[in-house]
Amino acid sequence: MKLLDGLNDAQRRTVTSTAPVILCLAGAGSGKTRALTHRVAHLHREHRAGTSNMLCLTFTRLAGKEMKERVMALIGQQESRKLFCNTFHAFAVMVLREWGEKIGLDEYFSIYDQEDRESILQAIIEEFGGRTTVGKVLPVLIEPDWKDETAYPEEVRVAKEYRYRLQQNNAIDLDGLIPAVNDLWKSHPDILAHYHKTYTHVFVDEFQDTNDEQMEMIRLLSPENLFVVGDDFQNIYTWRGAKIEYILTFPERYPGCEVIKLEDNYRSTREIVAAANNLISHNIHQTKKTLRAHKDGDVIEIFDFPSEQQEFKAVIDAIDLLRGKGESLSDMAVLARTNDQIDRLKGLMDELGVPALRVSGKDDPFKKRDIKALLAWMEYLNNQHDVQALKKILTSDFPRRYLTRFQFSQLGLYAMHAEIPFDRLVFSDAIPGIDLSEFKADLKALETAISETEYYPSILFKTIVNHFKIGDFYRSQKLHNRIKDAEQAYRQIARWEHSKEEAGEDFGASSFLRWLRYRDIQEKLILENEDAVRLMTVHAAKGLEFGTVFVIGLAQGLFPSQRTEEVEEERRLCYVALTRAKDQLYITWPKQIETWGGRILETKQSQFLAEVTAPRVERQVV
Repeated sequence: MKLLDGLNDAQRRTVTSTAPVILCLAGAGSGKTRALTHRVAHLHREHRAGTSNMLCLTFTRLAGKEMKERVMALIGQQESRKLFCNTFHAFAVMVLREWGEKIGLDEYFSIYDQEDRESILQAIIEEFGGRTTVGKVLPVLIEPDWKDETAYPEEVRVAKEYRYRLQQNNAIDLDGLIPAVNDLWKSHPDILAHYHKTYTHVFVDEFQDTNDEQMEMIRLLSPENLFVVGDDFQNIYTWRGAKIEYILTFPERYPGCEVIKLEDNYRSTREIVAAANNLISHNIHQTKKTLRAHKDGDVIEIFDFPSEQQEFKAVIDAIDLLRGKGESLSDMAVLARTNDQIDRLKGLMDELGVPALRVSGKDDPFKKRDIKALLAWMEYLNNQHDVQALKKILTSDFPRRYLTRFQFSQLGLYAMHAEIPFDRLVFSDAIPGIDLSEFKADLKALETAISETEYYPSILFKTIVNHFKIGDFYRSQKLHNRIKDAEQAYRQIARWEHSKEEAGEDFGASSFLRWLRYRDIQEKLILENEDAVRLMTVHAAKGLEFGTVFVIGLAQGLFPSQRTEEVEEERRLCYVALTRAKDQLYITWPKQIETWGGRILETKQSQFLAEVTAPRVERQVV
């Protein structure tokens, strides 16, 4: 295969450049993934760069999976399996699995999400007398170099106890993964030198979304060859810490770097690209790029409706019409500014029997109450230092009730007064008035069962389900929806295993349990393949594309949101929405909306609707 065949001049330059540091400014639909993966293949084939010496950092596993599959098609499976192509968080987990003992973590460490963190903090606060709140402790906890201890003594005390409990539980929280690696490298220069030597070529995708911690990781790695690719027009995550300044000022941070612009859009029609160009031209704080389209299409349809309910019904009718013409439902997407709009639309589509997949965490089987209880067993069997998982098991009423809330409080108080670790007390024989023999019997039976089989997450999940006879219980109670939840969870675990195995990556139980904590909502598209309309917020749609896109709710106050003063970011968000469409784009807005209190509010069309047809005559660019 000739790697340069079919590439345009800018893409060919991106692939073949010998510059050690490259900033690739890639417009929407400009083939950045193709350019990046062909560059990886070119370096391997023409410059004898080993794939094990390349590090590709992405912001979603969906993007990482697509990149790795493309590299496999170019250079074969054997070499591609050595390539790390995954998220910053996944890379941090890999580093900590290898070197975590330096900071008190063994390789089976647990990862706590925001819910876990807040639960532990609340418990500590109550134990310490309830003199502060979780909201007051979080800023102290997040800032590692907190100085003003005298002004906030109680918050500092709680934060210190929380960090101590993480260490005792062989755990780290999600927000601490990347900072932990950065701190590890700073305190152990030999480990940093190992990674600097290993990864001679570092690629960073979606560079416009880089935050301080990620930028610090890149700076510390200081690779011999650095390739970053992104589009400041699509910077939409400042609320999550992303800093557009990193891509705008990259040439100043890396003097002499080569800047390459990909401006040929191969995704969308001329009509869609023109609208997107017009819209984004109204921003000031940005680089200078203009997309060029290469195919003609239909005019963009813009409709207004008397009410939001009529807007939703019209969108559903249009979807039915397109389906009748043979269009695939899975190639259609409805994008909205808020989850609330998507929830209401999904409810109406369910009523009318139109298949719809909500791409969010709301329909996530792993967040169902019963499935979370089974996952707690998986977490504890994987890491028996994880006291948080143990407490979840003991206090849950599913699959078995071991302790009442009162008994659990008694146990906690006894452990605190006797100064005995909670988990050690649970396994002692001297617990006053509390019988945990049933829990111990279940634990022993499960440990025996998993010792006799392969330790894959799907097998571990099924072993737990079978031990507690979950299916029989659900059938006896006629809980058919919960049977479906368990089956869906099992299918998604099995699909996750398969996708990881195909990529040549770890698909063990520990890896799965960590992935559950740092996965993104687009993972749902990997694990679900039903033919259904995709419903999602614009934020969730970043990086995706569909034949037909409906962007709903383009009313002032809805989009742009009245809750933000960052109109330029709202405009970038709208730009992302428009550029998801390949062939057909419909934009709708309601003249009236109903508030949470049931009040009817009159609306005006979004300022963005005028901007898509009228470019800014003069603009300042950086």
